[in-house]
Amino acid sequence: MFTRTYGKLYMQNSELFQDLFTELKRYYTGGNVNLEEMLNDFWSRLLERMFQLLNSQYHFTDDYLECVSKYTDQLKPFGDVPRKLKAQVTRAFIAARTFVQGLMVGREVANRVAKVNVAPACIRALTKMLYCPYCRGLPGLKPCHNYCHNVMRGCLANQADLDPEWNLFIGHFGMFIFTCSRRCYPE
Repeated sequence: MFTRTYGKLYMQNSELFQDLFTELKRYYTGGNVNLEEMLNDFWSRLLERMFQLLNSQYHFTDDYLECVSKYTDQLKPFGDVPRKLKAQVTRAFIAARTFVQGLMVGREVANRVAKVNVAPACIRALTKMLYCPYCRGLPGLKPCHNYCHNVMRGCLANQADLDPEWNLFIGHFGMFIFTCSRRCYPE
């Protein structure tokens, strides 16, 4: 898309954007990336590159270009776009990263649950609880709450070590929902 839109100009400067996308991906997948710092660096590097392209008849030292980029906030060569984009990207990537982390924890919990061996006594108790009403001709009858609670507590007693991971999973998704609700319904 960028090559088709900007042609040779993009192709000659694509590493600037590739670096940005690489860092965004690294953040998204859990890397230790400071989004604000990374985006500030991108805009500074873009300014340096554009300054060189617009003044191609001159040769600038790295020190001179660094000096130009230090005044990005005062010069505002891109207007308010960097500030707005930084806010939008930060919100979106925090929500996406939280969601992905929640999915990873959920996968771990599901993998551990899939490896749980169910005791024969538990299988008998669950079968009795679920199918006895059918045997008596009362398929609509549900097990009483206390009976169901006791059977499940007995069957899941050995899986108590999953509780911290499950709580972490729920916490990540709770944070994700909170973040999304703030983004969708700002005050």
